[in-house]
Amino acid sequence: MSGGRLPIGHGRAGGFTLVEVMIAMALGLLLTAGIVSVFVSTGKAGSVQMRMARLQEEARYAVGRIGEDLGMVGAQYCSNGGGLATARTWAYQDRLRSPLSYVPVADLSLPDNSVTLATTPTAPFALPSSFFMRGYQCSTTDCRPDVPLAIAPAMGSGAGSRVRGADVLTVRYLSGRGWAVRADAASPLAPFDIVSSTGDPPLGTFAVGDLALLADCAQAQIFPVTRAGTRFTPETRFPGSVPAGVDTLTDVRLFDFNRDFVTVTYYLKLVADADPDAPPGHRVAALMRKVNGDAAQEIARGVERLDFLYGIENDEGGTLYLTADQVDAGVDAAGVAIACPPQPPASATTKGCLWRAVKTIELHLLVNSSDELPTLAAGELAYRYSCDASVTCTSNADAAPPAAPLTTPLDNGLGKRLLRREFTGVISVRNYNP
Repeated sequence: MSGGRLPIGHGRAGGFTLVEVMIAMALGLLLTAGIVSVFVSTGKAGSVQMRMARLQEEARYAVGRIGEDLGMVGAQYCSNGGGLATARTWAYQDRLRSPLSYVPVADLSLPDNSVTLATTPTAPFALPSSFFMRGYQCSTTDCRPDVPLAIAPAMGSGAGSRVRGADVLTVRYLSGRGWAVRADAASPLAPFDIVSSTGDPPLGTFAVGDLALLADCAQAQIFPVTRAGTRFTPETRFPGSVPAGVDTLTDVRLFDFNRDFVTVTYYLKLVADADPDAPPGHRVAALMRKVNGDAAQEIARGVERLDFLYGIENDEGGTLYLTADQVDAGVDAAGVAIACPPQPPASATTKGCLWRAVKTIELHLLVNSSDELPTLAAGELAYRYSCDASVTCTSNADAAPPAAPLTTPLDNGLGKRLLRREFTGVISVRNYNP
């Protein structure tokens, strides 16, 4: 039997000491914490980016959709041939911009109509410019002028209410292609026939009781008619006044005033969040578009502020941006009176005459992410909205977070833990001819 010694360590149990295990566990926990931290940070960044992309997409569509309608304000058939009429030219050259109505104001049956004339017309009158554009300047407590409930719901904080502090705007323009007319240039206007062609709407859409709008690229007239087949017989609601003849050397067109004279109203409304994961009672703000008095349709979600400024050209050729109530009152931001541009012949009123001088519209929107992000800190919620500090929307304040505490809602009833960004645009009124 050998008497040699055993190798060192022979017979000892293999493994790690308690200290080694604890060190390994600590390192593992640190590594796991780092991985979790990276995962949470990446998830948070991805969530923010997704919401920001959705916010921007909603805003782009909102600005584009509003811009399409605002650019068409006052559009009439063949109306791009008008000229300027300023204090320097003293000439009125665009009668077509204001059709002559042979129908009393109350019988025009325009949807979303809150235009009040200074006097009731007793003879044919040119539609005032405020028929084509009617703005409402709103604070969190009231609007100037008041917004009738027939146009938009009352302001409030519950679902279905109009968002506090957001402006309202109604615009009108002529749409559609109408029908070609075979007519006599004699005055008064004799009964005339429609000449239907491929692509024209069915003549049957011109319903009994609808008003006619007749345009010949030199003038436009609104009057009641009776129809027998393709023959239209003009009438009048003002005794002793009948529609004038039209210029048969131009492309005379007949339009259905009740359907082709489009009325579009924009406002913001609070709607209940249908997301099953949303907190109980959560509401989101939505941009609503109402056409011809029908039920309003949601255009974009997350729009919580909407402000319009109206760029008017004064009699010296300068441009001033005013709020709706300033345009109504005919004064600038300092309260200095602004002269009205020349008005159409047979104009029914001079109240709100500056609406005729609007050449551009400045649009401001504050758009949010709709769903709250409780993980964001106050600094990450910072945003800037220029109309907050000045009715003329010229504030240059830096972005700032909502006022603490972040758990309380804003004045408009919306939560503070939302991503918010401002979007602006300047829309040229293509049919502007003051």
